[in-house]
Amino acid sequence: MIHPRRLKGTPANIGRYYTIGDYYTKGGNEPSEWGGKLAASLGLSGPVDPKQFEELLAGKVGDQQLGRRRKEGIQHHPGWDFTISAPKSISILALVTGDERILAAHERAVGVALAYAEEHAELRRRVDGEIVHETTGRLLFARFTEYASREHDPQLHTHVVILNMTNHLNGDRMSSLETRSMYAEQLVMGQIYRNEIARDVRALGHEIVFDPRKGLFEVEGMPGQLIRDYSQRAEQINEHAAEHGLEGQAQRRISFFATRKAKETIGLDDLREQWRVRAEPYREDLDRLQAAAQERGERTIETDPRVARRAALFGIRQNETREAVNNIGRLYRTALASHVGEVRLGDVRPLYDAQENKGKLLVTVRQTGDQPLPRGRTSRRTAKLELALSEHLSLAMGDAKPVATRERLEEAATAARLKPEQAAALIAIGSGTNRAVGVHGVGGAGKSTLVAALVDATRDDYTTVALAPTSSAAAELGHKAGIESRTLASLLASGGYGITDRHILALDEAGQLGNRQALRVLEISRATGARLIFLGDNKQTGAIEQGKAYWLLQQLGLPTSQLKESRRHLTDATQEAADMARKGDYAASLAALDRVTTGDTAENLAKALVADWTRLKPETRDETNILVLDNATRLIVNSHIREVLKREGTVAAEDHRLEVLTPSGLTDQEKQMARFYSAGQVLKFTRDNPGLGIARDADYRVVGVGRNNHGRQVVRLVDEHGRQIEWRPGLGKAAHVNVFLPEKRDLAQGDRIQWRLVNKELEVKNAERGTVLALEGNIATIRWDRGERVQQVDLSAHRTWDHGYSETVYSSQSKTYDRVYALAPVESGLVNGQNYYTAITRAAYGVKLWTESQQRLAEKLASRSGEKTSSLEGLGRIRADSHKMRGLRHKDRHDRSREENARERDARKAEREQRERKRQGRSEPRPNSLAEILAGRAQEAASLVDRFLRGTIERDRQHAPAEPDRGGAREPAQQSEARPDPQPQHDHGGHGGGHDR
Repeated sequence: MIHPRRLKGTPANIGRYYTIGDYYTKGGNEPSEWGGKLAASLGLSGPVDPKQFEELLAGKVGDQQLGRRRKEGIQHHPGWDFTISAPKSISILALVTGDERILAAHERAVGVALAYAEEHAELRRRVDGEIVHETTGRLLFARFTEYASREHDPQLHTHVVILNMTNHLNGDRMSSLETRSMYAEQLVMGQIYRNEIARDVRALGHEIVFDPRKGLFEVEGMPGQLIRDYSQRAEQINEHAAEHGLEGQAQRRISFFATRKAKETIGLDDLREQWRVRAEPYREDLDRLQAAAQERGERTIETDPRVARRAALFGIRQNETREAVNNIGRLYRTALASHVGEVRLGDVRPLYDAQENKGKLLVTVRQTGDQPLPRGRTSRRTAKLELALSEHLSLAMGDAKPVATRERLEEAATAARLKPEQAAALIAIGSGTNRAVGVHGVGGAGKSTLVAALVDATRDDYTTVALAPTSSAAAELGHKAGIESRTLASLLASGGYGITDRHILALDEAGQLGNRQALRVLEISRATGARLIFLGDNKQTGAIEQGKAYWLLQQLGLPTSQLKESRRHLTDATQEAADMARKGDYAASLAALDRVTTGDTAENLAKALVADWTRLKPETRDETNILVLDNATRLIVNSHIREVLKREGTVAAEDHRLEVLTPSGLTDQEKQMARFYSAGQVLKFTRDNPGLGIARDADYRVVGVGRNNHGRQVVRLVDEHGRQIEWRPGLGKAAHVNVFLPEKRDLAQGDRIQWRLVNKELEVKNAERGTVLALEGNIATIRWDRGERVQQVDLSAHRTWDHGYSETVYSSQSKTYDRVYALAPVESGLVNGQNYYTAITRAAYGVKLWTESQQRLAEKLASRSGEKTSSLEGLGRIRADSHKMRGLRHKDRHDRSREENARERDARKAEREQRERKRQGRSEPRPNSLAEILAGRAQEAASLVDRFLRGTIERDRQHAPAEPDRGGAREPAQQSEARPDPQPQHDHGGHGGGHDR
């Protein structure tokens, strides 16, 4: 792990800390060393001289004094400490068993990580009034390797003190260092170090076990209890992080420094004796571990080129699952983490360079999303996806007939008492000729009321279907509009079966759409002729998957009506809080809330929230929803609420201990690789596999991962009868398997319960809530909130439930409550502007919020919008590839495609009528099925867009004038006319997300 921190104190005190030692007396064999490209130019080499070190910390470089001139004198910040720590089993091998080869491997791995860090050294200067960052690639650092933690555990780690200075060339005057990029790359540096030392340790005869998601490893055979006994500091950090709701390495740094105890000096020889004594109970295990390594012997480990290619490809595919644009360092880190001990940075980096040279990995030139992207990359596959959205948008323009007359729409608007902006949107949707349109509205703008009016105006001629990414949001729109509802996933899985040009698809919460979902629903609309209405708000919680499709479609020219007035908020305070959040003034928004309670820990904040909630009357509780940012916080809140309700007698005293299944969080890319499965996971398949004897919806528990007779990695499963199955994940579709983790929950009569996976057998939707009326063994009698339906459920067979007292912000979207209680730990990775805005706009009357610091929360929300990235935005091509620009370039082709679409729809309509009349035989060839058409279009479109990308993106980036963010600049007309897009005889659109060619 790497823990970077800014140095504080006087140069003399800092120098003493590193060269003499504070919490134990340094021994003579603990090395120090100058490093970095600046060291040679300054004549520095070998061990660190304390006097020279102190002068450089003070900013004295020859005749130059670095720093800013103040009234009190020159002020110079000394530098930063990037501490690189070895895994605990490595520390034990090196320091407890005394293997000097491990110490050498550590020093070499640190050097490789530092070489990568040096590439990101920058300075900044002002040019024409603007701050400009320049990469120098030159550092000066002092390395100090130490052997113990503050708790006197064996802990091999190297303090890398990076001095605050850099320049471009030897002889240049020094400038202060800018470490922004190095901080951004700290996780990459840590992974580079782990992969290097893991490879060297394997070469010494050891084997390792590693977590391919986190990239952490330990030496195989090292006693787990010994690791825990020697990890007192880690336990302190973990406990503090859990108590304060801190997640991820960046947040855990807070726990690292908050738990450091007072210094206690001890000699290194005494420490070694302590370690020897503490290791005695494990001596046999350590002897066996060393004997096994000696038996294997030192060996040369060559990188398998196929493994390196798989790792590099996984790095791209895994990251583009969630984001369209990523820093290339993130690709490195993901590739390395998935293959610890198998590949190193030097193995995968050339493969990414080759991808760039081939145009399969593209360098972005614009900021996109809310994370800094100084070295942004997007894949050609992702760019094809977004270009295909523009293509579909062009083909949807003028491709439909009005669904009602203007007079009928006005009557429906009057009958529904629509506000003027709602009525204008209704008329634009119903009287227009565009097959795809949008309605962008603030939270509570009355989009469902608008849909209900559209249904009223078109009832005799069209069938409107409510769609949404979540079943709860679809059901909410369906209920309010009085129409059929279904999840978007179910529509896509069916390929649009049963949908015709007499359907209107009202897609709510469109802001949650990923690129692939948006593309597939557009393709279904194109193939069937169904009208498609996107309803949503870009300011609310966005997609989990890659892309911000609804925002991008609007930027590309989707005809969109705006609903700017919220009708949900019934008090001035809630309205003001929402308005200020929408404008990005989070300090004012927080100030407008009913109350903001601050405290010290997430645990105590949860207790305070629950105490406030329990003071409410029962009827008020029912109308007050508790919203949290993540599942970890949700569990804390649910636990405290149950304690209170049990004391009140609302929940019965007798608990039943039951097993529940919680989602493992594996991505589709991870599901395809056996190494991401581990013992104890539970798998449910959505398709039968007769060859392996796998039945859909049955439970299969993972017992291990190994290799079959052909050397292929397999996951070993066991079914409920104890039968073992060897299953290869890569042979099936990731979407056909759900992976869960079994956990235990206490349940009692009176408990609130929430279903967490749609269940057709029980007719229960995802996030649906109910109350346990009775519980006998595993059989629960539940009264569901929806329709007051009472049902008996066997919870031993149906285990995808949890306590239903608090709810995540994501699942709350589209819902309305009288009041909202929100818990927002500042350091949670899910605290951002979109989630905050979504949470507070659920309330009609008021919002109360709990957080550690109101000021810190406002600052965090301002810096983290939650906005996702876009490939076309990052490439600076939004205007150039808007549907209008593409429509001008491809008018003839688009016209031909619309005519072909119309013929295909007519043919399928005739076939449907023929089936309805139950005629036998056909006098003319059967038209292609919808699935066949979709597949053919996807294939042809992938080839079309691929050729386009090859010929234009790099050329346009080099010659096109700078385009401001959000596509604000105008592109010269001659550039558009000169762009050599392909002009095939027939274009079938489709998505561009197929295979790279």
